[in-house]
Amino acid sequence: MTNINNLLKSFPLISIMKSSNDIWGIKDCESRFVYANRAFREFLNIPAWFKIEGKRDEQLPTPVAKFASELKKQDLDAISSGQRVTLIKTHFFGREQKLQPYLYEKFPFYNENNECWGTVFYGKKLDFISPQQYASKITPSGLKVAPPMKLFNKLELRIIFFILQSMNAKEVAKKLHRSPRTIGNALCRIYRKSKVNSLQEFKNFCYKVGFDCYIPPEFIPLGIQFIENRRAS
Repeated sequence: MTNINNLLKSFPLISIMKSSNDIWGIKDCESRFVYANRAFREFLNIPAWFKIEGKRDEQLPTPVAKFASELKKQDLDAISSGQRVTLIKTHFFGREQKLQPYLYEKFPFYNENNECWGTVFYGKKLDFISPQQYASKITPSGLKVAPPMKLFNKLELRIIFFILQSMNAKEVAKKLHRSPRTIGNALCRIYRKSKVNSLQEFKNFCYKVGFDCYIPPEFIPLGIQFIENRRAS
């Protein structure tokens, strides 16, 4: 750790990492943290008193620790291949425990003799954009697990989510293990509460108030999705 710390003193990206609002950090070849910036601490809600340097992922006071073996494998893949490794983390992050997917990239880190000393990682919020937002040129927003309004009950919120995925009442009924009649009656209540008379009017209502970015939290598999990077042949 001493040698790599000495190397970091002249590492040109350190000043950028320290001032960045995006996540930056550095690990050695044993997947131990050498440096992590303020944004990384805030991202995982790590207390200011906790010393990250020298720790591995499984030693961090955060739910992401349970994915330590997978994260270490990606560190080793970046080191052995000499290539970037990309992944998406989806968890409840920060002090307010908001759901937010983050795009992570890891790169091998070399000294002046071209010897690999570890990995540099970078993370940023992964914005979500729906087709309606794209067509309307609306600024992308993050996924939401809190409904944008308290107009609907739990069943109705689930139905709204599936209806916006272009499912019909029969398909929604199968997903929610309810009868088509129950879903149909619920849709009538949803339309009445929304003051609309058609599916298209209802979809416009949802896009306007923000339901296009809403996902019922019970439908979200929290975890890490690794994206394979293949070299061009």
